[in-house]
Amino acid sequence: MDFLQIALIFLMLLLSVFLTITGIQVFFILRDLKKALDRLNRVLQTGEEIAEDLEKPVAAASGLITTLGAGAKALRNVVKREKKKVPNNRRFYKKVL
Repeated sequence: MDFLQIALIFLMLLLSVFLTITGIQVFFILRDLKKALDRLNRVLQTGEEIAEDLEKPVAAASGLITTLGAGAKALRNVVKREKKKVPNNRRFYKKVL
């Protein structure tokens, strides 16, 4: 064998070893990335559940305030109508002693 052929075989073996090591490292990096994304997904899921739990009482309070506001408006309208219905206390006759 020629020196050039031995050098090429050695370089191919060396390159194969480096590519194998690089592939293993990429595998570990992707595995760690998957773990990190799973943790992030759990955190986001927990945040979504907390937001849903907060949304229910806020919606109930909003409905209550809206109902109270509509009730107060209706009560104001009733009071205004009643004030208009009250007759004037003017006398249409002269007071006799």
